[in-house]
Amino acid sequence: MSRPTDTLDHSLIAAAAIESLAENASDSVTAPLLCYCIGGLPAVWAYRAVNTLDAMIGYRGRYEFLGKLPARLDDLLNLLPARCTALLIIGAAALTRQHAPHAWRIMRAEHQRTASPNAGYPMSALAGALDVRLEKVDHYTLNPQGQPPTVEHLRRANQLIALALAVLVALIAWGLRQAGQPAQQPHGASRD
Repeated sequence: MSRPTDTLDHSLIAAAAIESLAENASDSVTAPLLCYCIGGLPAVWAYRAVNTLDAMIGYRGRYEFLGKLPARLDDLLNLLPARCTALLIIGAAALTRQHAPHAWRIMRAEHQRTASPNAGYPMSALAGALDVRLEKVDHYTLNPQGQPPTVEHLRRANQLIALALAVLVALIAWGLRQAGQPAQQPHGASRD
C-alpha cells in the first residue's frame, strides 16, 4: 500500500495495515503455494520474479513502458489466488463466528473499487469480515458504513488471515497426499 503516512490518522494507518495484510496474504502466500502445486519451484520462482518486477517498475511514470508487461502478467497470475484468498477469509470469518455473510456481500459489491483487478477481493472480504471501513484517501473506500479500524481490528485481521492461510495449507497438504495415493479399490473388489 503505497501512500504518504505523515498526514494519516490512527484509523487510516490501521486501514492501510489491514489492506496490506489482505493483499500480501494473496500475493506472498496463496499465489506462491498455488504456483508450487501447479508447477513446483520453477513456477514459484517465475511468479515471484513477475510479482517483484511489478512491485518495482509496474507503476505509471517515467519507466511505465518497462513496467507494463510485468504489471499485466502479475494481474493475470493473481486472478485465482486473490479470489481464493477472499473465499478463505470469508471461511475463516465463518469459523470464528465473525461477519462471514457481510464479508461475502461486501466482497461481491465492492471488490472493483480498487485500481487493481485483484487486490480488492481479499481487501473487501477482510473489510466485511471485520466490519471496518478501509479507505485510501482520494482513491477508494471499502465498506464505507463500517467502523473506523483500530489496533484491535488489526489484531483480529492477523488472526483471520492466519486461520485462512492455515486452512489453505491444510487443503493443499490433503490434496497433495490424495494425489500421491493410488485409487482405492471398492470394498470387496478383487486386487488380481
